Amino acid sequence: MAGTPHGAAAGRDLESMTRHRIVTLAGALAALLGACFCAAAQGFPVPPGSIPGAQQQACIRLESQLAAIGRGHLDPTRAAQISRNEDMLRRQQADRDRTVTRSRRLGCESSGFFSLFSNQPAECGPLAKQIQQMHGTIDRTMMELQRLQGGTADRESQRRSVLIALAQNDCGPQYRTTEANRPRGLFESLFGPGEITSPGPADVPQSSNYRTLCVRTCDGYYWPISFSTVPGRFQGDAKICQRMCPAAPVVLFTHRNPGEDVAQAVSLGGQTYSDMPNAFLYRKQFNSACSCRRAGETWARALQHLDDTIERGDIVVTEERAKQLSKPREQRPSRASTRGRGETESAPPSDTGPVGTPPQRGNVSSEAGNADGKVRNVGPTFLPAH
Repeated sequence: MAGTPHGAAAGRDLESMTRHRIVTLAGALAALLGACFCAAAQGFPVPPGSIPGAQQQACIRLESQLAAIGRGHLDPTRAAQISRNEDMLRRQQADRDRTVTRSRRLGCESSGFFSLFSNQPAECGPLAKQIQQMHGTIDRTMMELQRLQGGTADRESQRRSVLIALAQNDCGPQYRTTEANRPRGLFESLFGPGEITSPGPADVPQSSNYRTLCVRTCDGYYWPISFSTVPGRFQGDAKICQRMCPAAPVVLFTHRNPGEDVAQAVSLGGQTYSDMPNAFLYRKQFNSACSCRRAGETWARALQHLDDTIERGDIVVTEERAKQLSKPREQRPSRASTRGRGETESAPPSDTGPVGTPPQRGNVSSEAGNADGKVRNVGPTFLPAH
């Protein structure tokens, strides 16, 4: 058959088909290798067969964890709500700071509660109420923001930890940038990775100024004592807090200012405000028995035994004297007329000569003045008579 013309033709056809198949398979293999190389160069996951068995299982497990964390991310609507609340909180804090600065410039915070009895501008009372309302609004905004945020920070920390683990296990070139961008401390940069971690937010220096709050423990109501003070003055603010509310139990709380708010305030005994049983209770209900003064008692009577600011030699302005000082200057009795009336009533009748008589030497009594003799000079004369 091989020698026949038909056998030779069949052999040539078989050889041609074999060569065509070999060329086709070679082209497909080259295309497959090129696709793998391009995928690796562009950062796409490497096919599972190129990673050893144990390492491949670890990468699969880590990628499953990453996918689970990704499914727990916030939806766009909730993220927009968080952004709006953050902007609102910044605006509220800026308005509060401007109002506090204005109050300080007017001198409204010089003496705390007892400044009510001093000569302060009329704007101080409304400003104090406005500042108190601003603090309450900021507290509510912060609580709403914390509720919306939930565990977002924890999930982001978990996601970054899984990405770093994927990079360390060489699960693909797409994870290597995460490991390269990971913050490193000084010792890790010098000696390589180890157990020493980089400093966290707790190591950042915080403000050394504090704001003190007087908190009424029966309903959680609070008001400021000092907006900017230091720990050495806490005891003095605690005494002022006790004097301001003698009929109810009160405790002084402090927090850093700026940087913290009433939610982070801590008492001198170490208790946080949010851990109090009656924290923010005054916002939910009114307790008539929880008051800084007793029923039917005036502030003057409630504080009469607690004001230790009056010292010996101080001038106390009575109600009658206050009315006299409140009159216009032209209606007030002058000191000269008051002194003249007092000396006229105490001086004996005049028995000396007319005005113009030369004064006499020696320890004698003489009188000089107008024709009525209402002014009398008593004592020795030290100047020679002319």
